[in-house]
Amino acid sequence: MKRGEIWTLGDGRNVLIVSLDGLEEAYGAVLTVVLHDAGRYPDTAMSVVIDHPLPSTAVAVNLQQLRVTRFDGAKPLGPVDTAVMDRISQALRAVLDL
Repeated sequence: MKRGEIWTLGDGRNVLIVSLDGLEEAYGAVLTVVLHDAGRYPDTAMSVVIDHPLPSTAVAVNLQQLRVTRFDGAKPLGPVDTAVMDRISQALRAVLDL
């Protein structure tokens, strides 16, 4: 599990891992952004449209901590592009006032 990877959970939700690599081993949990279907939200300072590996939108206010056990049976879809992850990081900083 690495920062920038999209996963489909067993319940059908798609999430993007946004926590630092290694936190799953150290704390047994990761921080994710729940993804929304493509076209549901516009590309803004708080939301980022993702084209690959899953057409979707990451809305920075939809942060969720998940135990690593929630990934049992989950399917990794792959990483987002570096430029997309940079925009998501910027959106998270804006939302969290960092």
